[in-house]
Amino acid sequence: MKTTLFSIACFLALPPSICSADAVEGWRSFDINKDNELNMIEFGNYQSQLYVELDANLDGRWTMSEFITRPSSMRQMNQTFLKSKFKRWDKDNNGYWTLPEAEKAIKNNFRWLDKDKSKTITVKEMPKNF
Repeated sequence: MKTTLFSIACFLALPPSICSADAVEGWRSFDINKDNELNMIEFGNYQSQLYVELDANLDGRWTMSEFITRPSSMRQMNQTFLKSKFKRWDKDNNGYWTLPEAEKAIKNNFRWLDKDKSKTITVKEMPKNF
């Protein structure tokens, strides 16, 4: 938990230019040990970068508007789908997605993606539209 929160906090201080890499190359750039897999820490760093990019005003939480609007560097998605996804992740229904909610989503996403339960995610396990 502390590692993921630290990762999110670290990315809040990064310039936006770091957050605009191509999706596949961006994914690979978080593979610190270059084993073509992401462990939980590497995946947390990868997801944190995406969440920071969504936080338009850098207040450490995400509104539905920020989540739906999405920067041009991110893949655009159906707004109805994004609204339902946001509501599912906003566990306390306060209209914001907070750091603890983000951390839980990162852990759940990792478990879901780690199909072989190896505690790493390979390129093959990562969906193209993730």
